[in-house]
Amino acid sequence: MMYRASIVLCITLLCGCTAPAAIRSYTLPEPAAHEQTSLEIRTAAGLVMSLVTTSDGDTTRTTLSATPDYAPAWLTANGGTLTMQTIDQHSDILANGCLQSATDLPPLHAAALVGPQPGFVSVADGQTRSSDGGELWQPYSASAEIRAGTVEALDAQGTGRILLPDNTTRSDSYTWSFRRTQFLDTLPRITIRCAAQALESFALPFSATGRRMYGGALLAEHTNAPETVSEAFTLLLRAQNWSVVVLDASPDRITLHASRNQEAYHIVLSATATRTTELTVYSYEP
Repeated sequence: MMYRASIVLCITLLCGCTAPAAIRSYTLPEPAAHEQTSLEIRTAAGLVMSLVTTSDGDTTRTTLSATPDYAPAWLTANGGTLTMQTIDQHSDILANGCLQSATDLPPLHAAALVGPQPGFVSVADGQTRSSDGGELWQPYSASAEIRAGTVEALDAQGTGRILLPDNTTRSDSYTWSFRRTQFLDTLPRITIRCAAQALESFALPFSATGRRMYGGALLAEHTNAPETVSEAFTLLLRAQNWSVVVLDASPDRITLHASRNQEAYHIVLSATATRTTELTVYSYEP
């Protein structure tokens, strides 16, 4: 009996010694008061997207930058970079030192772009690694610095998808770096509203819905496919003495150039998953 008890004890001890390390999942955090977070996403071609969010405790600034292949039409309308001011949960876009109202702002959060960060195993105090995380998004290998259960820094690389702020995805081989640091300055609070724009009265095809301004761009939706909307838009604009040419065309995206006198606009018609159309109109300056 003592011999059997010794065997059971040995097995118990061995099992205890070989128990797997705890595996944790992390989400890239938003900054707390007096903090700044930054996320950079790169491909072999270089930096394709950057997101920086800064909070002084009262005001939050968020700046998103992306290359043309990674910029939704509304971001392209702002030259590939957009800055947003948030005060008391209310957000506005900053443009030329004044505020532009916007509705349906997409979530500009690091956690939304690269998704959850699972599979981390502690290797030292505050240091964790993941070699097979991100099954829902992309397999990746990563290392992170953790303090009080929150990500302070994370570096990763993998091949798969990232989620863009217009709810579409891109697939490639990526590396991304996240940092969370102190910010002890005060952010200037902008309160002046921008003057009305000519785009606010720009003509849209019949049955376009959801008309709204977004950071210098005019947005709307249409139930028809892009090619049908393009034909209707072209007829409407030419009837108003606009010159209209097609810059590029595919089943999923059509870009028109409209000009009249000294004015010029780009009109982007993007197909949704259900073959309806998202319209984006913005001023063109060569």
